[in-house]
Amino acid sequence: MGLEDAASAARLKVSAALLPSLRDASASASQRFHLDAPGWYQEPATPGLLPAVAEAVWDDRTVLARYRRAGQDAESERELAPYGLVLKAGVWYLCARAADDFRVYRIDRFTAVSVSDTRFVRDESFDLPGFWDARAAQLARSILRAEVTLRLSATAVHRLPHTVDRVAARDALDAAGPPGADGWVTVTLAVESLDVAYGQLLTLGPELEVLEPPALRTRFAATAERLHELYGRPL
Repeated sequence: MGLEDAASAARLKVSAALLPSLRDASASASQRFHLDAPGWYQEPATPGLLPAVAEAVWDDRTVLARYRRAGQDAESERELAPYGLVLKAGVWYLCARAADDFRVYRIDRFTAVSVSDTRFVRDESFDLPGFWDARAAQLARSILRAEVTLRLSATAVHRLPHTVDRVAARDALDAAGPPGADGWVTVTLAVESLDVAYGQLLTLGPELEVLEPPALRTRFAATAERLHELYGRPL
């Protein structure tokens, strides 16, 4: 589960092709394990309880889990039907049914997991990738509490989804009007904070102009002046 063996998925497909009893293995696996890890330079952590949770996911067995929420010392205990695991940017999450609702839990916040001998009946209409995408988009929008107005060159339009939150970038570009005569596009982008926006948008350099708010535009202007002083003098 630490992803040391990247060839395991390929072997699974080969097995499914060779063994009639495993021909649905790839579809079955995709509804239990979903990889969403866009980061290239971060090693995924492997929580100690991950193997037990993964076993329950694969065998459709209910678990009794103790869970500690972020910033809280108190623990809660709940019975879960573990539907699937997701690895997002090095962090493992469990998508599980609790009572009649599907929820997401960070594996590293489980303090104890007991796998029962009872198997739950899987809702075959549950789509793990689709469920995760919807929850991830909902979470992303909930933490984007500020807005900035930008002018983007064609290069910046292409790079924006790789620079800021991809959901926010898609929303901004979808709502943008047509490019101006110079080919630049004006967008309103939701961001977590102006400090975060500064760090993210600075990577676009001269392919971007900040229009609003004035404080962020002033900060970019000051940075541009410092860069001009640094690179304007001869070596």
